[in-house]
Amino acid sequence: MLTGKQRSFLKGLAHNLKPITQIGKEGVSDAFLDQISILLDRHELIKINVLDNSAESADHASRQICEALDAEFVQAIGNKLTIYRQSRIDPTLEIPGADNSRVKVNLQKKNQNKTNRVEVLTKKGGKKSKPLHGKRSSIKAKKEEAEAKEKALEKEKAKTTFKYFSKPGANTSSYDRNTRSLKTTKRG
Repeated sequence: MLTGKQRSFLKGLAHNLKPITQIGKEGVSDAFLDQISILLDRHELIKINVLDNSAESADHASRQICEALDAEFVQAIGNKLTIYRQSRIDPTLEIPGADNSRVKVNLQKKNQNKTNRVEVLTKKGGKKSKPLHGKRSSIKAKKEEAEAKEKALEKEKAKTTFKYFSKPGANTSSYDRNTRSLKTTKRG
């Protein structure tokens, strides 16, 4: 049984919900109840629309559904009614003042599964594909490693300045723009 505060909390959550299903000419049948039960296990809080051509009112239909499915009536506004039942499979809604032990256990299980699984993401946040295993991938890795070494050597050469000064009689290096290389000459 829901208290006034709990019902008010659920009304706030249900405000932005759209009706998931509707009651038509047939009224509340066994097939409809099965469908509602499945929806309650998935969503816990659902809105139902009672069509104008239905013989039942929203209040009467809500009483029938709540009795048959052991659910809680939240509200009925016009031809829309809201029903709550804690999910038997995956409870997620924490209601203030209620026994939320099943919800907490379920959240702990989900968090454990997330921490055990580590996903490698790209810079943009997408999932990284698994690299190939075998001869081709090892050859590719060696080529990439060699290219990385070449780039590092090029960076070191680029860091050298155009001219080094030293004591008279020592060797000096200067950059020759025509041949694009370093020249070593004897000073003195």
